[in-house]
Amino acid sequence: MPQINNKYRGGALLTALFIMTLVAIVATAMSTKIQVDIYRTRLIITHDKLYYASQAVAFWAMGELNDPKKRFTKPDANGMVSIYPKALANIYPNVIISGELYDLQARYNLNNLSNKKMILGFVNFIGYTVPQISIPEKMTLALAINDWISTYDLAIGKDTFLSYYLNQKPPYYPSHQLMSSGSELRLIKDVSAKIYLALEPYITALPEPTTLNINTASKQVLLSLSNSMTEEKVNQLIEARGKNGIKRQDKVNELLKKLNISADQITLESNYFLSVAHTSSDNINFTLFTLLKRSRDKKGKLSVTILRESFNVF
Repeated sequence: MPQINNKYRGGALLTALFIMTLVAIVATAMSTKIQVDIYRTRLIITHDKLYYASQAVAFWAMGELNDPKKRFTKPDANGMVSIYPKALANIYPNVIISGELYDLQARYNLNNLSNKKMILGFVNFIGYTVPQISIPEKMTLALAINDWISTYDLAIGKDTFLSYYLNQKPPYYPSHQLMSSGSELRLIKDVSAKIYLALEPYITALPEPTTLNINTASKQVLLSLSNSMTEEKVNQLIEARGKNGIKRQDKVNELLKKLNISADQITLESNYFLSVAHTSSDNINFTLFTLLKRSRDKKGKLSVTILRESFNVF
């Protein structure tokens, strides 16, 4: 028999080992990709399941707001006026559900600053909420918000605010339209993280300028009703609304006049509410925010509309 040269035997062995290594690498890569695809599919399915489950809170909130007997005049410190029933926590299979309903007109609507008449009241509000900043800084902040949400005027050109935004990294332009979220405040000139965190519990950004619900607003927010409001005056208003709220404005007209509060700034019944749904399954948490508008026609009939939704997953 012919003898095979050992040189060729070694080359064949190395070739075989090389091919086996390539096969192992390809197999490992394919296995990893399949595992990633399986995990991604699981996340998508779980996300959809949690989203559909969270709709239970949105429908519950709409039912609450459609009830003409409910006036929502007893909020907690965060403006929560109703809580999702625990009895419905497991209404969706393998998902835990909880939620709350918040009165957004109990908070300061930043879009009210599109009207410069509201600036002094806002300065008074942040004076109590962020007392460490000076009066000129408070006024500058109020003017910066007004500039951000006001229609752009070509005649102004490149002003101080625009120069500031364009010098940021990365640079950006002011929106020159109403804010869509209170978090947008963080983009505005001189709004530090400390100032934003101090204001965040008391602010909102609604689709239009709105009145303030004096039945549900906190002491801090009530200070925004005028630049002459003090804690003593706010306490008079809180005492007047009592535990059940003010049912008729004409009953407090004298007090409003005494406190220098304009009647067109306030309301006793809110139109804007926020439904917050929390759902969890398979160690994944999902939060759905639903902005709702409650309207009452001339005949007193209620209607509730979903304006927008947003969510996060963690």
